[in-house]
Amino acid sequence: MRSLLPILSLAAGLTCLTTLVQPALAETATDCDRLAADPADRQKITDGATNADLFSAAAIEACAKAVAADGDNPRLAYQYGRVLVLHNKGKEGVVHLTKAAEAGYLSAQLVLASGYGSGAHFKADPKKSWFWYEKAAAQGSNYAQATVGTLMIEGNGVKKNVEDGVAMLEGYAKSGNSFANYSLGVLFLNGTEVPKDVARAIQHYEAARKSGLGAAFTALALIYVAGDDVKKDLDKAHAIFLEGAKAGHNGVRLMLAQYYEGLVFDVADPEAETRSLLCKAGQRGSQLYLQLYDKKIVCN
Repeated sequence: MRSLLPILSLAAGLTCLTTLVQPALAETATDCDRLAADPADRQKITDGATNADLFSAAAIEACAKAVAADGDNPRLAYQYGRVLVLHNKGKEGVVHLTKAAEAGYLSAQLVLASGYGSGAHFKADPKKSWFWYEKAAAQGSNYAQATVGTLMIEGNGVKKNVEDGVAMLEGYAKSGNSFANYSLGVLFLNGTEVPKDVARAIQHYEAARKSGLGAAFTALALIYVAGDDVKKDLDKAHAIFLEGAKAGHNGVRLMLAQYYEGLVFDVADPEAETRSLLCKAGQRGSQLYLQLYDKKIVCN
């Protein structure tokens, strides 16, 4: 069963998904911090590394040196482990990530949970994924809290219990957890584990959208584009897409660009609007999104 939650990449960082702001450690920055710090890590002590630095050999060398000099520092262990994994040295990287996670370093817990869940960077292990999501959830990570409920509903890494999983998600949603609201939206829209209820799905997507979750803009707009179990409304869908795109959500920008290119929405110059969205997305993603579209686009 496909996860109810949006997929997150290791390189992009995961700790932006927490509700607790863990204080940065008052230490002198090392070359490992400058070349490998996760920009989303709330405990980083530098601004965060660029992708060019992160994927460089210098980053591995700097972090190996830093960890050798300060082996009990969980921040350095996390950064070294993350760099190793991104350099396809998953087995070695997991050792350092686990050390940091066991010391309570939230970013490491989330990366291990995601990695064991997806199997994208090291061998998948649903039970270990559940274990680390539970640890991260206990520290206040919104994403981890919603994922724990989702995995329980799916029976992924833990005994399946739809009733308790839904109750958990509803509890988190009531407390303002946008990821829990998003998961409930998917759950009620799909109607596989609970009776299908499009009205409830829209309600939860709306709550997640109002909290600023990018995936919720797209999910909500697509309901009105499709017109399944609800009146088709392209104007409303377009307005929701535009709101999400203007808020800076790249996923929304990319989806809207596809619809402009497919002439789904009535705009004066679809080609120009598509180029504008792709260029804005590319600026945030180091031109990655332009490459995904395999287009030669000149951005102003």
